[in-house]
Amino acid sequence: MQSSLAERVTLLKEMALFRELSEPELEQIGSRLHDYLLAANQLLYGAGDRAENFYLVADGLLLNQEIREGRRVGETTLETGDAFGAGALLAGGARKAAVSALRDSHLFYMTRPDFNWMLNQYPRVAGGLRQFSMGKQLKGEVDFDWLEEGEKVFYVARKHIGYLWFRLTRSMGLAILGLLAFLFAIGAPSGSQFYWVGGGGLLLFGAVGLGIWEALDWRNDFYIVTNLRVVWLEQVLLRSSSCTEAPLANIQSVNVHSSLMGRLLGFGDVIVRTYTGTVKMPSVGDPMNTKHLIEDYAARLKKESRHAKHESIRQAVRETLGYAPEAEVQPAARSALPLIDREERFSLFKTRTIQGDTITYHKHWFSLLSNLFLPTLFFIGVLVGLPLIFQGMPNSPIGWLVSLAAVVAPVAVVLYRILDWQNDIYVLTPDSLIDTEKKPLGSEVTKSAPLANVLSLENHKVGLLGLLLNFGVVRINVGDTALDFESVANPVQVQQDIFARMEALKVNQEQGQVEDERRRMTEWLRVYEQERGRGGQAPGRQEIK
Repeated sequence: MQSSLAERVTLLKEMALFRELSEPELEQIGSRLHDYLLAANQLLYGAGDRAENFYLVADGLLLNQEIREGRRVGETTLETGDAFGAGALLAGGARKAAVSALRDSHLFYMTRPDFNWMLNQYPRVAGGLRQFSMGKQLKGEVDFDWLEEGEKVFYVARKHIGYLWFRLTRSMGLAILGLLAFLFAIGAPSGSQFYWVGGGGLLLFGAVGLGIWEALDWRNDFYIVTNLRVVWLEQVLLRSSSCTEAPLANIQSVNVHSSLMGRLLGFGDVIVRTYTGTVKMPSVGDPMNTKHLIEDYAARLKKESRHAKHESIRQAVRETLGYAPEAEVQPAARSALPLIDREERFSLFKTRTIQGDTITYHKHWFSLLSNLFLPTLFFIGVLVGLPLIFQGMPNSPIGWLVSLAAVVAPVAVVLYRILDWQNDIYVLTPDSLIDTEKKPLGSEVTKSAPLANVLSLENHKVGLLGLLLNFGVVRINVGDTALDFESVANPVQVQQDIFARMEALKVNQEQGQVEDERRRMTEWLRVYEQERGRGGQAPGRQEIK
């Protein structure tokens, strides 16, 4: 099978890696691509093989298996529009993965000399390939235990290294001041040398500490794009932790904003907008390439949804016409069931319970204990001070009443606040979110929102206590408002529970729509066959006599 130059250019235009190139430039690259047909179950290359070519998937489905020390450590699928094989060419080493075809596939490949020509001729493409290869290496540094079944990671990145150097200028400034203090100490009077040396030492120590803190803080922030969502993980060392995400299906636009410093150093902010919410990814390296990647994956998700509907209708037509159904290998399907099997087995104050298909969250036990601290302290003080009260008012009814009131009042406050804590609940059902705040013997406020209207999710753990005790707030952006699940335990898990339910609802809705379409199409064909069996003639009218 020999493709035309126009077909190769068409594929390049749809890929984020080449989105910034002009038509003549795409034609130059396309002219150096060669066709290769890979039959189903055939190996393209194995781990340890010498890297010779760079590949693009023109059509088909391949399996990429990561191999380390002879063991498989991960696998992903490669679909139409995916580029692969650049990492080993850039590093100059052997392949670290084995790639084989899951079904008959059509590939374009570029030889090593042509690949090197492309890198030299188009620095933007070279930068995008290096950024993408670095993202694959970063996958091992991120804990992906929050991924849903069938969810795969496309892209991982940190803030640009230029941003780190920019932040390190503060520590460099302190170090320079410390060195200047040492220089002043040389010419200073003997009585003041100690102060100059001590001050310079403190400045240098602060510069080293600040530099280490900036480097660790930079390493803790990640931008992640999966086949379902865009995620920003941010951790400020010893201060806070947050996760902001938006489903790919909800993305309306992706914008880029760069300051003068960012343009000089090669980084900028990528702003992902949903209907009303935003996910801001600050200081991303090569922000235009990241923008095109997100747009590409969002478009691919919509394309896959349309393809699935088309295939379902096609199979319905084949069944109606009496043809045998076709077996086709597809990428791993998303599960329609949320992953909610992580219920707390035991807890003094249970903060997450599952009853049937409903998950109920209470505020973290620290929120309860902090509210019980003062009345409990007062109660202890009363017990300690009771002998003094009896000494002042021996055998006095007033003394007994005062003592009883002093004991009962804090106990009543403790019971009230425990009931208040139990009554404040957040509920997740298969199709809605419910926030209920109920005061004992008082008012009750309930807010709810359909899961189908959720546009984006974020969670925040603020302060050292929030990080150590693992509690925080989960914000659910719904239309022009938001629901806040405040002081919940393990906010990351709560957020993933909600996302899993959102995906389950979406899958069920899509399946329902497809089934409705199948039924309509089947009925349409059945009527068509009936009419065709009548010879295509419309029944004549009966004359009214």
